[in-house]
Amino acid sequence: MKKIFLLILLPVSLFFSCVGDRIASETMDRAEILLEANPDSAYILLNEVKTPDRLNERQFARWCMLYCRAADKLFKDMLYTEQLDRALVWYKSHGAAEQQAWMGLYLGRSYVKDKLFIPAMKAYSDALSLAKEKYLYDVAGYICSYMADLYTYTGQRSEERRKFEEAAEFFKQAGNERSYAFALRDVAKTWAFDDSLSLALHYMLIADSVITRFQDLRGISSISNGLGNIYDLMGDVEKARAYYSRSLSSDTMDQVPSYLALSDLYYNESLLDSARYYLALATGPSLNPYTSIDCFYLGYLIEKEAGDTEKALSLLEQYQAKKDSLYDQQKQVDIIDAEKRHDVVTVVQDNKKLVAEKQFLFALAVIICLLLIVGYQLRDRKRRLEINRQQQFLEEEKNRHEKQETEQEGRLRELTAEMERKAAAHEDTSEYKKEITVLRVEKLKQSSLFETMKERCRKVKPDIEQKLNEEEWRSLIRLIDSLFPNVSVFMKENTLGLTKTETKICYLSFLDLHLNEEAVLLGVSSDSANKFRSRTRRKLCPNQKGSDINGCILQKGW
Repeated sequence: MKKIFLLILLPVSLFFSCVGDRIASETMDRAEILLEANPDSAYILLNEVKTPDRLNERQFARWCMLYCRAADKLFKDMLYTEQLDRALVWYKSHGAAEQQAWMGLYLGRSYVKDKLFIPAMKAYSDALSLAKEKYLYDVAGYICSYMADLYTYTGQRSEERRKFEEAAEFFKQAGNERSYAFALRDVAKTWAFDDSLSLALHYMLIADSVITRFQDLRGISSISNGLGNIYDLMGDVEKARAYYSRSLSSDTMDQVPSYLALSDLYYNESLLDSARYYLALATGPSLNPYTSIDCFYLGYLIEKEAGDTEKALSLLEQYQAKKDSLYDQQKQVDIIDAEKRHDVVTVVQDNKKLVAEKQFLFALAVIICLLLIVGYQLRDRKRRLEINRQQQFLEEEKNRHEKQETEQEGRLRELTAEMERKAAAHEDTSEYKKEITVLRVEKLKQSSLFETMKERCRKVKPDIEQKLNEEEWRSLIRLIDSLFPNVSVFMKENTLGLTKTETKICYLSFLDLHLNEEAVLLGVSSDSANKFRSRTRRKLCPNQKGSDINGCILQKGW
């Protein structure tokens, strides 16, 4: 019963599944149009797709790709590894090489977020190998950049630098000069952290010359901030101040890092009022959550240098409170993320079970259909074999009857000729007459009309009239007259005054029927048929009791 219910439920669920996939597809179409110009709107639309994990594999993989692209533009977290791994499996089977490489990059980033560095490096490495093989230099550059970030986590500075250099080379080959400039900036940072300031300055100046050509204000601001940091480390205060100011004038969105750097610069020169001034300007929002915490610590250092112990202590307490708050917030986010991950994993597992059930039911339906088809074909084959067998049997019977008829015709002609010859010689021909009569009666019994009448007599149906109609009587009389011409003459002359019913009795006598069979064909009772027989026999053979009616007719007909 459960299997039957599931088989009924399968087409219904498939119908609603198709409707859900169509709605999701339309939503993704709109999101893809908005993705480049309005990634935030695209991100909202993609989040409106309900239970994306229950989409079919193609739609789910597409949703993951669009979601990660939008999240990348908005600096949002990637999807969970379970989701991206499922999407990557589909792209490996059906997607283009570039799609596989991007999805591998997103999967690696998701592993990094979970602090799973070994699986992340494997995902990056697989994606990078594919990108190199297919000459996808742009995506290869991004993969190398994120691999370098992974080495930052592990503190492998030389590997970090090597990957940023590879990224710069790939971006250069791809013609992506903006990303090329940022890769050079990142190379410069690694040299700066290793105190190789001249090399750091070299790479940062190249990055600055590249980004300036594009008039990318946010890029110019970022690299100018990097140049200011390098000049600050080198002790060139004027150039550092100039580049910090250039960074502030280029980007009005995220100015906090540059203001903080200027405040630190003046603090190091013991210009505390200027340091306080720029520190006050650094209180706005920043993309880096640690920047606001650093502001409290720098304020603490400034007030401590100024001798304001109470204010310095207050800022230090605020710094510690902010630091603890950020830690608690991240821990809370981790807890929420763990809960969301559990929900996603549960949905994924349920989806796998549902897919497995659908596949099982589909396979079961296919097997049942195949069995029905095979059963129908076997039945049809058996039916056709039976028809062929019957046709062959009928053909054989027809040939046998024709052969017998031909033999009987030949024998009848021989006997007739012999009888005529002996009649001419005045010899006894009675034996020949008997044999001729037997052959003609046998031929009569082999006719289709005789078989039809016998079949009608065998299958008597109550309350249904089965007597012979006028056409059938005429057919029977014609058949007997053709076999016994002399009888035909005798019956037409009717010298004995036979009635119409008695004439029918005479013709039926040639069929050698039982009394009840004659009654059926006459449409009368058996008693009536017996009376008709007796009356007819008395007229034909008045002096011969118990004689056959057809025998008497043949005697008179000869």
